[in-house]
Amino acid sequence: MIVGHVARALLAGLASAVASPAQAVYLSESNGVATLQGALVEGDADRFKAFLAAPRAVPIRVLYLSSPGGRVNAGIAIGRQVRVARLTTVVDASAARCDSACTYIFVGGVNRHYVNGDSVYEGFSGNSGLGFHPAHRKGATVRDDATLLEAGSERARSHYAAMGVPRAAELMDKAAFNTLFRPNGRTALQLRIATSLAAP
Repeated sequence: MIVGHVARALLAGLASAVASPAQAVYLSESNGVATLQGALVEGDADRFKAFLAAPRAVPIRVLYLSSPGGRVNAGIAIGRQVRVARLTTVVDASAARCDSACTYIFVGGVNRHYVNGDSVYEGFSGNSGLGFHPAHRKGATVRDDATLLEAGSERARSHYAAMGVPRAAELMDKAAFNTLFRPNGRTALQLRIATSLAAP
């Protein structure tokens, strides 16, 4: 009986340990280059703020992104922090995606590198590179247009404009609820979403 209680306690602890990291972005760094990976949830802006504030010998100057997106507020708040910290943002379209709320972080960069963006097939196919779409409610289904969250989309438009890339909203508006619009490198440069297609 004691063994059963111990086993249940261990399993509960293991489930908690496994669930917690999956609910927050993963942040790492090496020699002034940081990486943000994973879905954005509430509380991630605070985690990112603490990450930036941590003492280090070499200050962070470059932030690589790989995220399927997530919560609008978290993405916008982190994007603002990126701009205040004057970080360079990077998405390598050959190896990563930066979808939805992740684009709010990308546009926060003072320099924005869309590496291998010239290899992206522009449109609604593909699984890597920058991906734009309107905001929708948490837990929404792709068949229910009522789940579109216009207030979230308006916050995204305002954020893009505040970061100096108002035309990013054009790409968001091209996508239907259940699709992502992926710009190629040329489009990203023309709309000033990206400042370079080369690695920093």
